[in-house]
Amino acid sequence: MPHPVLNEDWSDYDDRKNKGGQDRSKVACTESWERDYIVRKLKKHYPKKSESEILQAVESCCKSISAPRPRDKFMDCVDSKLKG
Repeated sequence: MPHPVLNEDWSDYDDRKNKGGQDRSKVACTESWERDYIVRKLKKHYPKKSESEILQAVESCCKSISAPRPRDKFMDCVDSKLKG
């Protein structure tokens, strides 16, 4: 089952990825704006976690999943790190 964050509006993210010529369905992990966007999205779902804890989970998944990183697989990884 996909993480609920995937059902939210990602249009700002998608637009920025498209303008940069990147595949919007993939997480590149190469730009700080992308990591910050994901952290802000997840903060709503994990209000008791600090932004640095969420960022650590994001960065861990950036290292453990090879590019190209499908958004759904990436979010599953981050979710498992935050729940673990």
